[in-house]
Amino acid sequence: MHFSRIGSGVASVILAAVPMLAMAQSDGHGVHLARSGLGQAQPIAANLSLDPQWRLYGFQRDGISYFQVNDLAGRVQVIIGNADDAFWVLPAGESRARVSLPSQRVHPATNAARAEVYRDAGFSLVLYGHGAEAVWSVEVADQQR
Repeated sequence: MHFSRIGSGVASVILAAVPMLAMAQSDGHGVHLARSGLGQAQPIAANLSLDPQWRLYGFQRDGISYFQVNDLAGRVQVIIGNADDAFWVLPAGESRARVSLPSQRVHPATNAARAEVYRDAGFSLVLYGHGAEAVWSVEVADQQR
């Protein structure tokens, strides 16, 4: 009888964990991406930012990955979509962020400070400069500085 209680307890713990496992997908590099919350000020997703000045959240749905950058106040600055080698910018947030994509380069000011906000095996998201002159740059592995 003692074993049945333990078995029931273990089964309950395993069943409780199943929905959490279903919510998180991996980008194939060990980074778990959320399935919902894109566009929210404080989504229920891990902050993947390498820079403490920004919050970067990863999402994945139907084979497409999305990377959302929020400022520390929770305002959406930019959302980048990615499928295979294609990258694009979603019209989200209040920011009029300038974004450089592998297929459509935007050149930052020559002396712009560089801050790497995200990196995985396929690409990095880098911010050059500050304020209205800032440029967010998606840099694929063979184009990274």
